[in-house]
Amino acid sequence: MVSKVLCPIILLLTGLLALVTCPHSKVEESFNLQATHDLFYHGVGPAWRSATAKQITASCSDVDESYDVCDEANATGGLPYDHLQFPGVVPRTFTGAFVLSLIAKIMSFIVPKSIFDLPSNPMAVQFLIRFELLILSWMAHLRLACSLEGYFSKKKQVKSNWSHITPQSIFGYYLLITASQFHIPFYSSRLLPNTFALLLTTHAYAEWFNGRPDRTAIYLVFTTAIFRCDVLLLLFTVGLTMLIRRELRIIQALIIGIATGIIGVLITAPLDSLLWQRMVWPEFEVWWFNAVDNRSNEWGVMPFHWYVSNALPKGLLLTLFLIPLSFFNLKGRAKEKANNNTMIDRTLLHFFIPTFGFVVLYSFLPHKEMRFIFPALPMFNACAAYGLRKLHSMAVTAWKGAGWSFISIGVYVCGLMTVVITMIGSLLFLRLSMENYPGGAALEHLKNHFGATSEISTQHAPKWEDVHVHIDVAAAMTGVSLFGQRSVTNLYPIQMSKSGYEVENDTKDPPRSYTHLLSEEQSVRGYHIVDTIEGFPRLDKRNLRIVTNPAIHIFERDGWLPKEYTTRGTKRVLNLYYIGVASSGFIIAAILGLQKFFARTKTHMS
Repeated sequence: MVSKVLCPIILLLTGLLALVTCPHSKVEESFNLQATHDLFYHGVGPAWRSATAKQITASCSDVDESYDVCDEANATGGLPYDHLQFPGVVPRTFTGAFVLSLIAKIMSFIVPKSIFDLPSNPMAVQFLIRFELLILSWMAHLRLACSLEGYFSKKKQVKSNWSHITPQSIFGYYLLITASQFHIPFYSSRLLPNTFALLLTTHAYAEWFNGRPDRTAIYLVFTTAIFRCDVLLLLFTVGLTMLIRRELRIIQALIIGIATGIIGVLITAPLDSLLWQRMVWPEFEVWWFNAVDNRSNEWGVMPFHWYVSNALPKGLLLTLFLIPLSFFNLKGRAKEKANNNTMIDRTLLHFFIPTFGFVVLYSFLPHKEMRFIFPALPMFNACAAYGLRKLHSMAVTAWKGAGWSFISIGVYVCGLMTVVITMIGSLLFLRLSMENYPGGAALEHLKNHFGATSEISTQHAPKWEDVHVHIDVAAAMTGVSLFGQRSVTNLYPIQMSKSGYEVENDTKDPPRSYTHLLSEEQSVRGYHIVDTIEGFPRLDKRNLRIVTNPAIHIFERDGWLPKEYTTRGTKRVLNLYYIGVASSGFIIAAILGLQKFFARTKTHMS
């Protein structure tokens, strides 16, 4: 069937489009991205040796004699890990980064270096790691779509009045609706803790639709213990629903919670303690920071209704209007006794209520961000897919002469248009996001600038050993990664350093020892601008164009090169190819979908 092949491809292509057009990362995902770099290139060996050296040093302090091994242990220098210099506000787990870097490491061993030397191409490693996460996320949504199909297949076998529902169409509509939105395809390849949590909660929903609530609870507890402690709220609402519906017994729920929680801690704590060089359970410290110390509001406060009034409409766009349709009987024929003459359809209601309850409970936390409620989106999309399938059923019934023909078909076309318009809106969001990473773009432009500079075949050619680039906080938070830095230093043996928002990493007035700066400052004494990267995108609705402002400047020290050899970069030009490909794919999908619909209606009529 078309939907079984085409819709999964569309979802994968939308995620891949976001990955290709927005290759850089921002501060929210920088921890895992930098961690995958360090684990891929350095592994856990330095951390293990350091921990062993500390134990040796501690034992040496208890004896009078001095041993060479103690001197070696005491002489151990700093570890080559970014997170120890830039720890952030709270510690995070390395579990997801470890798995992704391990897969990439295995790939580097499998692919012969004579064909492609993966470690020597840092940006290829970064792309591979993000592509791995994209594939894992994509597979999770495929599994949820299959579970939805199986759930409705069972319903159709049990109840004769379900003959109007085609389970295969539920599969396709879920994937198509998910692909049409912005956030899930965009963030499926981004190394946020929320993305790892979204991946596992999607599997949890799949198990729930498969009739295995115990496995659903295991997934949610596992996610809470390792990746996102706030999934505890979803675990509470879903678990309470299961207890009320007697899908789980209290003793069974306690055993699952305690056993899975202990296993989760045993998985995350040893690895994280080793790499953080102290005993730590990251998600417990995150929970303490947010729930006990209540310090999350230092990053901004939103009103209680923000998730419902702002985040969900932005995340779902027009597909939001398909969700209520899943809770009403819309069949275009007389009510059957099995429905008890009620207008309420409870098929997905007991799945939706705890998911929406999770959003309501999260609304009590003052600090709010869209990514915090990512775990709710797959269930909302499942309900939207069921609503769209009902409109499809009404249109088929009307075409056969059993209802209001033009009205029913018109309503179904409107339902399809919500998906199409949502796709268009998501492409606009993607276009805006392309300008959200000026730091990463600035590093690319700096590498091009060095390339142009290296072509100078005179006595004025620079010595790369004397080049020292400083990256300020704004550039580091908007796209500069260790992969990008390594891609520059692999070509030119230069020094690079960066600032952080931690007090010890704050460098406001760089000394003249730096030859180049990536900075948000408009001017720096003793330096001149060689390139400017635009950022801060916004949509000018009056003129129907995207407006940007100067965000990151590339400074070069005065006198580093004579003026006649000074080069200037050019502003990045939007590549319309990717958006054109995506638009063509969506148009083809819509044509094939309508063709399939009319072919099926002809079959029913005959």
